[in-house]
Amino acid sequence: MSASPQPGRAEDIEPFWLDYQRQCGVKVEGFAASALGHTRPLADELADLVARGIKRAHATLHRDFQKDLESLPQPGDHLVVLDGAGQPRAIVRNTHVELRHFHDIDDRFAFEAGEGDLSLRWWLSAHRQDFAERGEREGFEASESLELVLEHFEIVWPQPVTAAPAQDLREEG
Repeated sequence: MSASPQPGRAEDIEPFWLDYQRQCGVKVEGFAASALGHTRPLADELADLVARGIKRAHATLHRDFQKDLESLPQPGDHLVVLDGAGQPRAIVRNTHVELRHFHDIDDRFAFEAGEGDLSLRWWLSAHRQDFAERGEREGFEASESLELVLEHFEIVWPQPVTAAPAQDLREEG
């Protein structure tokens, strides 16, 4: 079993957050900071996908918010995405939040989640396994009717790192 991601450290997260506000000329009251995966390798992978602009949606078990007595995320909320070491990698802003049952996940959400081969088949398979393992560890039944909180977001800081377009290296003339 892989270790859990490290919690973020305020001395790393706050300057990252303040840089975003200064560089983008925005003033935002409050934010959250969290890794998107529950193991260090998964948190690293998902943070990388967010930073590259590939991952634009995320699903969380509704029960996680209920057991922690947390309010559900809202459109406009900001999240500092942490990697497995607890380092800030990106800031995202929710554009849409909804509750949906596992069996209602569609191709569009799977693609926007940006994981695996971007297909619904891959997403369902990976998450069935993950939720089943968590259910066994945490004492809940992982069924097709599990309620999920789906967050759709845009990266706001820093801008996504994308590959440079290929250049023609032939000499002219």
